[in-house]
Amino acid sequence: MRVFGLDEISQVATPAVVFDAVRSALIAHAEGRTSVPAPMVLEFPEYAGDTHVKAGHVGGTPYFVVKVASTFGSVNNGLMLAVDATNGQPAAVLADEGKLTAWRTAAAGALITDAMTPSGVDEVAVLGTGEQALLQVLWLRELRPLTRVKVWGRRPEAVERLCAALTAEGVNATPDGLTGAPCVITTTAAREPLPLEAFRGAVHITGIGTDMPGKGELPPKVFADAFIATDDHTQCLHHGDFGNAVRAGVVEATADVAVGEVLRDGRPDVRRSVADLTGVGATDAGVAGAVLGQLVR
Repeated sequence: MRVFGLDEISQVATPAVVFDAVRSALIAHAEGRTSVPAPMVLEFPEYAGDTHVKAGHVGGTPYFVVKVASTFGSVNNGLMLAVDATNGQPAAVLADEGKLTAWRTAAAGALITDAMTPSGVDEVAVLGTGEQALLQVLWLRELRPLTRVKVWGRRPEAVERLCAALTAEGVNATPDGLTGAPCVITTTAAREPLPLEAFRGAVHITGIGTDMPGKGELPPKVFADAFIATDDHTQCLHHGDFGNAVRAGVVEATADVAVGEVLRDGRPDVRRSVADLTGVGATDAGVAGAVLGQLVR
């Protein structure tokens, strides 16, 4: 069994490879062509940490994947184990230090944000100031032009750092995320809903950060009368913002469609939309398989 480190992985895990793998996996998941068990979460509150274990297989592909991704404080880490789907033989370890998880999350968010946001929208607000906030903007910019990005976070110094990082990448970033934008992306670990005023006037909202029980970024009210897409119905109902809205009585448990359907069929003619992403093991499998295919060819 081979072990590949981050340097080797980074050389082949280009945005094009990751976008294609994530898109294909989400469409396959929507069409019932994947095998994805329930995720497992271990929490370490004394160390400000949690670890997610996810697995998945996309039908017809050579590997299934078991992924471990950890966040302790602001430090991410992890690896992916690729296993031969025909005989159960471990094939390779992708010691990616959590980067493939970060990139597949960025790709999934960018793909659905682009697909569900009207084509003329070039201004977004990002709520959150961590690595994923930066990646969501940079990967979305691969798909559509962005003329302005508004940033909000609870710590002014973190907002300043993110604005500086975006500016260094050629993005016009300003620290006024609560003033609203036609497209809003949330990337926090919030356990209470973010300020409602940040979402006023938004025609599309993508929620990224609510990925385990106890979290909740999006105010349930934003789901009312919206077209709703989820990356996995069961997961999002169990521990996503969509599930929080259902339990609040804002929407019915059957109100969502699969993200993969939107990527396959296009955005319907709707006034407002919300995407809830909790992270699906099928996308880990898709990305790991695509990267491993590049590494061993």
